[in-house]
Amino acid sequence: MILTPAIEQQIIDAINEDPTAPLVLPDHAYGAHGRVVVEVGGLPIDLHRHLYNVMIRPLGFHEHMLRTPGIPPTNVNPHLFIVPVGRRSIATQCRNGHSYEGNEAPPNTYRFRCAICFRAFLDRRRDPNAEVANGRKTHCPYGHPYDEKNTIHTKDGRRKCRTCKRAATRRYMAARRKEQKS
Repeated sequence: MILTPAIEQQIIDAINEDPTAPLVLPDHAYGAHGRVVVEVGGLPIDLHRHLYNVMIRPLGFHEHMLRTPGIPPTNVNPHLFIVPVGRRSIATQCRNGHSYEGNEAPPNTYRFRCAICFRAFLDRRRDPNAEVANGRKTHCPYGHPYDEKNTIHTKDGRRKCRTCKRAATRRYMAARRKEQKS
């Protein structure tokens, strides 16, 4: 969106009329990701961040703005955003709905803040079949058990039955020998 001084003043006037009401611009103003990006001083910046800098106070480089729950995601009114104080966010829940009540993950842990989501991520990394229905099966389709002696783990984390693999190899080799004799 091209932000002219006239358009900027119209937006500021609309916000000043009622600072508690969300301001949603026409559909053509929003980009592919639902954001309004404007150019200020030759650099792209989100409109709500620019308006916060102009109307409330300049934001620091590492400060970020969080959307307030219940407000439309297309809102550009900077009064309806939360700016965390310090290095901690004041959000009350992670994106999966786990509340932050002492379950924060250690800093810089794969960009997770919720320890519950972080532990689930680690479990999925350790056992790729953890969330797959086949990971809970105890026997192969031919009834052989998936135990330590009879299970082969492939590079991509799948399980193969050693007994079935040996039988398939025997059949393949027999077919090759038969083919070579004829």
